[in-house]
Amino acid sequence: MSTIRERAPLAGHLDSARLFLLAALVPLGLFFTLLWFGPVVYTVVVSFFANPLGEAQFVAVGNYVGILLSETFWLFLQNSVVFAVSTTLLSLVVGLGFALVVDERVAGRDTLRTLMIFPYLLPTVVVVYLWTLLLDQNLGLVNRILAETGLITDPIAFFATVELAMPSIVVASVWKWGSFAFFILLANLQAIPDAYYERAKVHGASPYQQFRDVTFPHLRGAILLILLVRGIWMFNKFDIIWLTTRGGPVNVTTTLPIDIYDRTIRAGAFGEGAALATIMFLLLAVVGVVYFLVLTPEAEVTD
Repeated sequence: MSTIRERAPLAGHLDSARLFLLAALVPLGLFFTLLWFGPVVYTVVVSFFANPLGEAQFVAVGNYVGILLSETFWLFLQNSVVFAVSTTLLSLVVGLGFALVVDERVAGRDTLRTLMIFPYLLPTVVVVYLWTLLLDQNLGLVNRILAETGLITDPIAFFATVELAMPSIVVASVWKWGSFAFFILLANLQAIPDAYYERAKVHGASPYQQFRDVTFPHLRGAILLILLVRGIWMFNKFDIIWLTTRGGPVNVTTTLPIDIYDRTIRAGAFGEGAALATIMFLLLAVVGVVYFLVLTPEAEVTD
């Protein structure tokens, strides 16, 4: 009888815990449904209509077919991939380089660590204004340095040149968002026990071997996280491209987000814009699935 009496309060406690958990999860589920799932479903539904704000003519998959058969879609997709991959990889390289320097016990590392946060805190419009001044054809510091060193004879319009517009945006983007990779990698570097490096030195490992066998294995999970998160963010990036080039010159910097804006806001083709947004969502979903199936980042946490 005592055992039954002891189990009764325990069962009541478990029921209370379940009710509390349910009461906490229901508002969260409603919030998630309204603010994430709802807009996604609405966008997909709109994509099957020519203009949902007008006569709402149903065109089935006509918007998708028109987009996929257009040459501009594949050009803008290529621009998006080039921008996302180059910016992400360069941010990773720059962030790793500075993280390795700051992790060493060298003079000025605290100052460098403090300075690295400032670009990330600046609004994008300020970063664009700064780099527009630096790369200005007439007054820019970069053109002045290149001219004084004899590397160029005529000033260069970086953001208005077909060959240099995209690299210029990439440089400005890396300057701003390289700090993201820097702080994540620095935190992981400082979590590596010094005993690992001391043991490697005892066995005669060179600095490169220490990085290969000690540092990199501990950073692999962070690097995979940066590649996924930063890559998705840059693939969806709109503001820095729009503020610098508006997608020009001659569409060399037009990415899919810029195309969605042009179709939806400028041309008023809301159905096409929704279809293109849905295509972008599906592309990123496929990338995410492949990422978790092939790279298995969860194994980095459990190992």
